Amino acid sequence: MVYSHSYLPFFFLSIFRRRSALVEGIMCEYQRGINGVHSQNDTDSEEGAKIFKLLETAAEPEFLMAEMSPEQLRSFTTYKAKFEAAQQMRKEKSVAETLEDAGLGERNVTPFMRIRLVGLTSLSYEGEHNPKEGIVTIWDPTERQRTELTEGKIYMMKGLVPINSDSEILYLHARGSSSRWQPLSPKDSENFQPFFNPRKPISLSNLGEIPLSSEFDIAAYVVYVGNAYTDVLQKKQWVFVTDGSAQHSGEISNSLLAISFSTSFMDDSSVSHISHNLVGSVVGFCNLIKRAKDVTNEIWVAEAAENSVYFINAEAAYSSHLKTSSAHIQTWAKLSSSKSVIHELRQRVLSIIGACKSPSC
Repeated sequence: MVYSHSYLPFFFLSIFRRRSALVEGIMCEYQRGINGVHSQNDTDSEEGAKIFKLLETAAEPEFLMAEMSPEQLRSFTTYKAKFEAAQQMRKEKSVAETLEDAGLGERNVTPFMRIRLVGLTSLSYEGEHNPKEGIVTIWDPTERQRTELTEGKIYMMKGLVPINSDSEILYLHARGSSSRWQPLSPKDSENFQPFFNPRKPISLSNLGEIPLSSEFDIAAYVVYVGNAYTDVLQKKQWVFVTDGSAQHSGEISNSLLAISFSTSFMDDSSVSHISHNLVGSVVGFCNLIKRAKDVTNEIWVAEAAENSVYFINAEAAYSSHLKTSSAHIQTWAKLSSSKSVIHELRQRVLSIIGACKSPSC
């Protein structure tokens, strides 16, 4: 019998990098005016087409537009809308045809869930309490498995297949439709030794209290998102966050956390980078790994592992423990005094990146 200790949803996308390269190539052609982007039929609006082409070649088009009559502006606006709609349709058609010709027309998406488990020890057992952990990958999980598997509950499972094992962790996999997860009754669950430590959010002010290489969850304000880069056999990206806790104590020197995200460079799957649009948002991070602190720059450092996850909505079942801290950080970020601190932290990040000469910056 085991219990679900860390329930995290993942999706494996078998989308090749070649697909992205082909799409980028098509977009570049359109930006250079190739692929017939100027072949719009002028019969739709002869005057609008003439104005459109005139403004395209004009050195100062805004002055020409200022001298146009309302009828001319209306003709131009109508033609421009039709032109852009037709151009978008041509782009989509070109992308679809190019991917189809290359054999990349369909996306094969296989959803899976990864769950961390631990064995249970009976209260009557007099030996050493050293339960073995396991990682189960459920391919094509059922809707019931997605919604009903809960942290801290005990389950009796059928249909699991062992893959391999090391001294600490047993790896297994299963198909959602062929595996069974039956929750144990609360009464029967009382026959086992305590096994579950509920998730608790951590703040930067007490990050020093947890040991290196241990997992932690945190809600934080995104200060800066670095550019993705390649390093040996990995694609990496750094994200810098704060939570305002250090400012409350009057000390901001240790109020930055740098999180490293990485994926295998040899993996042909297309992995989305962390969006720069997250800057200024409060984000929850689960299962980050604490790494050695950057003492020189006074920055905490963490790594996003394979089972790490981040999210903006703290209402999710596996992230609800960060809801309160997320709300506090959002309130803090709106204070006028906080804006200057955030600006100072962002300048610190930029100065560190500017002083760094390696590609990782």
